Amino acid sequence: MVFVTDAEGLVTHLGRQWTRLTGQTLAEARNFGWIRVLHPEDRDTVRGLVREAIETRSSFAVRFRLRSAEDDYLWVMSGAVPSFGPPGRTFLGFLGSLSPLDTPPEDVARASGSLRPPEPPWNQGSTLERAADYLLAAHSLIARSGRSETLDAVEGALRRLGEDLAEETMNEAAAQERRH
Repeated sequence: MVFVTDAEGLVTHLGRQWTRLTGQTLAEARNFGWIRVLHPEDRDTVRGLVREAIETRSSFAVRFRLRSAEDDYLWVMSGAVPSFGPPGRTFLGFLGSLSPLDTPPEDVARASGSLRPPEPPWNQGSTLERAADYLLAAHSLIARSGRSETLDAVEGALRRLGEDLAEETMNEAAAQERRH
């Protein structure tokens, strides 16, 4: 499922699957409300990683436990990339994805994650990250126009792009863990 934040890290868009997965409404999850469904032992780790990603405008990947709609905990993987737009590559927020893990990770008992440092100015992100920047800018403009059919199409593209970016981020995080 895809999520979008603003520059302060407040959730502004969350896929409809969130409610089915957690039982929490989209309105309850907005801003930082989603933290209430994190496992209590994982909250500080996830909050700290997200806070550092916001401050440094870095991509991140994190595994943590989330309370399900059935009131048990399941492991999820989340990854996000910073998005920049005009003018002057202004930081807009993050485009990310969250996916339940089929099997719990064997190597961790609590939340764990990593940051990928920001790209140097001459190499601002992957092709997918640059595409996300444009789609997020388009989403913001179209949302103001009230064109719901066009907005649905852009959200579909953001969802697919978010899944691809999360996979890219998770693969890079796994490769980085193997190197250490």
